[in-house]
Amino acid sequence: MKTLRARLAQAGVARPFLNRVVLPAWWDDSLAETPGGFREAASFVCAHLGFSLASLLDAGRPLAFAERGAVKYKKSKGVTDAEVGLATHYALGVARAMAAAWADRPAAGAVPAPKEWRDQLLARSKEQWVRLGDIVQAAWELGIPVLHLRSLPAGGKKPDALTTMVGERPVIVILNQRKSPSWLAFIVAHELGHLHHLHLKPGQTLVDEKMAQQSDEAEEREANEFASRLLTGHSDLGLNSARSLGPGQLAQSAQTFGQKYRIAPGVAALNFGFTTGKWAVANGAVSRLERAEDAGAVLEAALLANVSRADLTDESWAWIARATRAAG
Repeated sequence: MKTLRARLAQAGVARPFLNRVVLPAWWDDSLAETPGGFREAASFVCAHLGFSLASLLDAGRPLAFAERGAVKYKKSKGVTDAEVGLATHYALGVARAMAAAWADRPAAGAVPAPKEWRDQLLARSKEQWVRLGDIVQAAWELGIPVLHLRSLPAGGKKPDALTTMVGERPVIVILNQRKSPSWLAFIVAHELGHLHHLHLKPGQTLVDEKMAQQSDEAEEREANEFASRLLTGHSDLGLNSARSLGPGQLAQSAQTFGQKYRIAPGVAALNFGFTTGKWAVANGAVSRLERAEDAGAVLEAALLANVSRADLTDESWAWIARATRAAG
């Protein structure tokens, strides 16, 4: 077991993460002293991190990921598939556990057109605008689980999100750790845009390493436009200012603008950042507008509201709870 731990550490899986998230709470390394016990440990790592069982069992072979179907990576320039491989396969393990628990549920419904869906979400929102919680709950109601991984391995780069088709069940996994509901609302809406436009077939995965408003890829442009129309009612607000604004001034302007046009002030501030590139000002405004909010808590609440522990084995629930830090 010591050798396996060392190999995993070299691959970016630190000991605390392996103990706290990958291996079950009852695990003790003494169990791996027998061939059967070692195989059991390797099986947990295989299921939860995506490494092939053969490469885990044979210390003479380099660690390699098992085949997980067709994966399309949408990456920043210079980022390799290998750099996001660990986080991707980890997220896929959680997604597959969630999909397995829903195997007997009805098939997922189609994601509505953004204008139609925006009108529906505004009618049910407790605020004047479409909120992260509204979007996520509507996705769950369509039969599309939305998971937020709050426990992440140290190694490699972490994509913002991925959407995978486990058979015909879409599952969205968010890895971005921002607390801003407006940031995560855009990311979730972007992933739903991929599903609306049928960018994935059964068995495929699409990994968004980093969201960017400007993209040369048609699928990314379509997903961005879907997200913008859902959140704002427009393809792109293009917010700018003829005068120099500080974070406080932008926050105040975004608040007024948002109340007038039923757009979350944080979303308006982020659009200003996308348009102008003045991210220090935009992020400062969002911090002021959403100081007391925690997007992770919103996503966790949606998970606990929509997943019955009776649907999962104790092992599967414990795994999902460790990965998402769900407290239910």
